[in-house]
Amino acid sequence: MPLPMQHECNQDDPEEAFVWAFVGMPGPHNGPLLVPPQVLGKWSKHLWELGFRHFPEHQMSEYHPAARGGEHWLGQSGSWVPVGTPMPPELTVPSVTDLTPAERQVLVRQLQESGELGHLVDVRELEPDVAQAGSFEGGAG
Repeated sequence: MPLPMQHECNQDDPEEAFVWAFVGMPGPHNGPLLVPPQVLGKWSKHLWELGFRHFPEHQMSEYHPAARGGEHWLGQSGSWVPVGTPMPPELTVPSVTDLTPAERQVLVRQLQESGELGHLVDVRELEPDVAQAGSFEGGAG
């Protein structure tokens, strides 16, 4: 489970107040944080009890999560950037309802070949019904 972003943490709860700051900690090549998320709440509370508080007006950096692939608590792949840096545009994919039957067929085939879909769908069922010259099913001509 990814660590919560700053806006997702309750700044009045000692166990949440600083958890967001542990995301993407500096270190050797921004290596993974090898601490379970539950421990981070204890660390946050420890800082709180020592008198640490967050002053947003003094914050100079903000965390931008990775644009694609999601975050994982072991290896945050986003980055800390100067406050006010615009977020990169979010990647989107088209709705399958906007695709033609032929495009949906190609999409299903790609998903099957990548192993994402398996072989749950017979692609031939998605092929549009098209009459072909010189063919006749069901009888002698």
